[in-house]
Amino acid sequence: MNVLEKYYNTFYKKIAEIDAKGNTFSKIENFLPELPENAKVLDIGCGFGSVSHELVKRGFDVYGIELNEDAKAELKVKGIKVLENDISKTFAKIVERFDLILLLDILEHIFDPLFLIKEACSVLNNDGQMIISVPLYFDLIDRFRILFTGSIISYDNICYGRELYNKFRSYNYDHIRFFRPKEIFEMCTALGLIIQKYQYSPFCGTGVITKVLRKILVNKYTLNIAPGLFAHGMMVRVKK
Repeated sequence: MNVLEKYYNTFYKKIAEIDAKGNTFSKIENFLPELPENAKVLDIGCGFGSVSHELVKRGFDVYGIELNEDAKAELKVKGIKVLENDISKTFAKIVERFDLILLLDILEHIFDPLFLIKEACSVLNNDGQMIISVPLYFDLIDRFRILFTGSIISYDNICYGRELYNKFRSYNYDHIRFFRPKEIFEMCTALGLIIQKYQYSPFCGTGVITKVLRKILVNKYTLNIAPGLFAHGMMVRVKK
């Protein structure tokens, strides 16, 4: 087991378990394209399959790539076929071709996100589509946090509980890429992908000031006008 595999099977394991409870099919339900009957789907970095399991129930042929050993065991129980492939390496050994590929909150964890998107495209059918979601780290609230605390660790990770959140340090934090919206579009455009749909999610927080700012400043218009300031996440659907 290499260093990366050890990380995702030790420290990150608890995070993955909590994510599995919070991440559900509703995350992509309104973003799904129309898929052919018996479509093949690949969920890259799929965790415990909490999002893509619903696609199995709907009769689709679902595959997953995951490092966590406990997660892989559960994927098989859920009917998700596990592909053994290092996502930092070429996908040349993957013979299947997919109608839909999911890259949900994975690009921020890897060293070469452009390479991963490119490799995902290589196993995408000619008329296939891909859904990409990423957190955005330079919204108004995070800018204040970086300014006054010097920390890049987003407060939304409090969802893992205060004890686990307090263990995050720069040397064990799982996010190593910090995107702005235009950079996601740039990567897709560079690979010749057609952007079909995108949406932003607003900055979040539990404090009174955050809630007031969100109520006053954030709506569907301001999110699209200034996503770099008001959005904390984005989702994009692209076509090959």
